[in-house]
Amino acid sequence: MTSKSILTGIIWVIIFSLVFWYTLVFAWTWIFDYNTKIEYKLSDNIYLDSAELNKTNILFKSWNNLSKYKIKSECKISSKITHKKWNSYMFDLKFLDNKCKNNNFVLVDEKNIIKLQFTINIISEYNILSVMLDLKDEQLSRFQASLNRKINSLSKFSSYDKSIEENYYIYLSNNRSLQEAIYNQWVVSNIISKRSQKYIVPVDWFKMPTNFSKMPNSPRGYRKDYTYWIHEWWDIDTRFWEQVIALDDWIIIRTISDFVFSDLNAIVKWNNLSDENLVKNLDILRWNQVWLKTMKWDVIMYSHLNELVSNIQVWEVVKKWQPLWTIWISWVPDEKYTDYHLHFEVHRNPFNLKKWESYDFDDYMRWDWLFKWKSYEYILENQLNYFEE
Repeated sequence: MTSKSILTGIIWVIIFSLVFWYTLVFAWTWIFDYNTKIEYKLSDNIYLDSAELNKTNILFKSWNNLSKYKIKSECKISSKITHKKWNSYMFDLKFLDNKCKNNNFVLVDEKNIIKLQFTINIISEYNILSVMLDLKDEQLSRFQASLNRKINSLSKFSSYDKSIEENYYIYLSNNRSLQEAIYNQWVVSNIISKRSQKYIVPVDWFKMPTNFSKMPNSPRGYRKDYTYWIHEWWDIDTRFWEQVIALDDWIIIRTISDFVFSDLNAIVKWNNLSDENLVKNLDILRWNQVWLKTMKWDVIMYSHLNELVSNIQVWEVVKKWQPLWTIWISWVPDEKYTDYHLHFEVHRNPFNLKKWESYDFDDYMRWDWLFKWKSYEYILENQLNYFEE
């Protein structure tokens, strides 16, 4: 077995542990009242973006009367006792806030005194996508097949049958595992489906540029002493405040919204700059920007932006056609420059297993851009393979 295959096997185990059925954030319990303990959980997972899986049931056993006890959290939740028998109390726990990520919960008495503290894994669509989007189509297909096998093996628990399983709680847990597998399969299938679709042009009613100076690989010799001497992206000339839209379904991995003209003073100029300096200079020239990782595993960098929509932030999942921000002046090369345009780059994922899930922003900027070193004629002929006309 080669070192590469061993590494690949380890990665599969980690991903399955992280995303499917169990996460690396294990559920823990801290006991403050030894008369009370957790006997059963329907699931250790809460899926924030699912109306069916954003809740769980927890069975507490206690010699105390828990009738007036409540489960509390920093997140907005609801909890209530649904069943009580002898010294057993079944609580229904439901998330009412799909933004909160705090996985700590407490069981408190009527005086608000903590009797038990425990955790549950909080999983969002972003958590799953942040792992899945760095995988190739064939890797995703293998995951999809594994999920299909799990769904088939659990299908007998889709409805309760006493002849299959006498313990009703075991049936409930297996039914929940089935529903979680179906949800994860839906996410993976959605990624695979979206990868066959083209990007839309990120400014509504505009077309992709055909002017060579606005396209990848056009020369930028005037800045060869402080950044790369070529253009790595497209510029779409627009009006001031024109609205920019999401060209694909994706996750937001970085935003910058506090650029001021004096930031340009941080640019380092020299004939033989290191790659690190060149990348940092280029980042400054983009000023206000948003980076997104798409369903096609690319990283898109939108630059020269004005105002971000208030709810746009890192760790958000955004959808194709969603309005995101507006366009402002590029402020390059001087403060009086009035060239209004959206500047956007498409950087292609190199699928480096050694860097997988540990890329930093400099890595993303070093990824090869779409159509790197291709001729103007080639780009003009092939860019509509990636973008809708």
